[in-house]
Amino acid sequence: MIKAAPRLAVALTAVAALCQACVAPGAAGAPRAETTAGPQMTSLAPVTTASTSTTTTTLGVPAAPEIPPGETVCDLYDPAIEELGTVADEGVVEASGLAASRANDGAFWVINDSGNESLLHAVGADGSELATIAVEGVLGFDWEDIAVGPGPDPGISYVYIGDIGDNLRLRTTISLLRFPEPDLTDPPRALSAVATIRLSYPAEAEDSEAMWVDPLTGDIFVVTKRQQDERAVVYRAPAPPAAPAEPIPMSPIAEFEFADNGQVTAADVSTDGSVVALRGYNEVWMWVRTDLGYEATLAAEPCLAPSPDEIQGEALSFVPGELSYVTLSEGTAQQLKLVAVARP
Repeated sequence: MIKAAPRLAVALTAVAALCQACVAPGAAGAPRAETTAGPQMTSLAPVTTASTSTTTTTLGVPAAPEIPPGETVCDLYDPAIEELGTVADEGVVEASGLAASRANDGAFWVINDSGNESLLHAVGADGSELATIAVEGVLGFDWEDIAVGPGPDPGISYVYIGDIGDNLRLRTTISLLRFPEPDLTDPPRALSAVATIRLSYPAEAEDSEAMWVDPLTGDIFVVTKRQQDERAVVYRAPAPPAAPAEPIPMSPIAEFEFADNGQVTAADVSTDGSVVALRGYNEVWMWVRTDLGYEATLAAEPCLAPSPDEIQGEALSFVPGELSYVTLSEGTAQQLKLVAVARP
């Protein structure tokens, strides 16, 4: 039996403390592998990045997390959701993306939705304001999600901002902004060395609000929101080079038809690559990644993980090295909420 986790302290170090252990990388052998037990838990070794004195993480081959027989990954979570703290940054008014930093312990990157300035916000695990950084030379069309992952330099952790929204479906090519994670011990006022990665849909324009970057391959995954009776589609683009000159074609790899007209508003993958999560306004869906690839993984039925009650939930991020995850709603002075893995 899984027992409830002890409540975490509401402090700047709350998330950093969670990063000391992680679910071991590896893979199950079938799409429903989340019902089987996985290998033992191990730690991820930190390495110094090439650009700063902070650390990022070396990742291995993904493996299914340790799950009791007959249960799913969603059964690992404590149903009691913890409020970590109120976001103090008054500039965070319409959070549409949240990503835990790999280079700054206990920090999260946050972006606002369309109609706001091109700013990257950094907040602590207790909601404290850490930095606001201008992304220069960029006029965002509709920023909708943010991710942290590998890039062209294997020694550096990168931020990816997804300018992927398109309510009116006007564009068949979308953009991602990529740059090394800023060092929050001495944060810059602005970023100028930002690479623009253009991705093209195979046919018509789509409206997307969710994306993730695979921690092992650097491949990019974009998920459409789903409108009316249509299905949500997952597109994949291969890991982009340092300075791609042409749009990179995306290919569809999976599609979903959720009950109750569920819409996908955020996505993330655990830092070891073993679990994929999509969130909607009222749901969080999860899949355990199999050794057959993302296509087989996402073809399986997802399980439903705890979903915090929020005004308009459009942001989710796994805690580095854990399957615990943090969410954030649109609106001013919103709470960072933690859904923690239950501790025995």
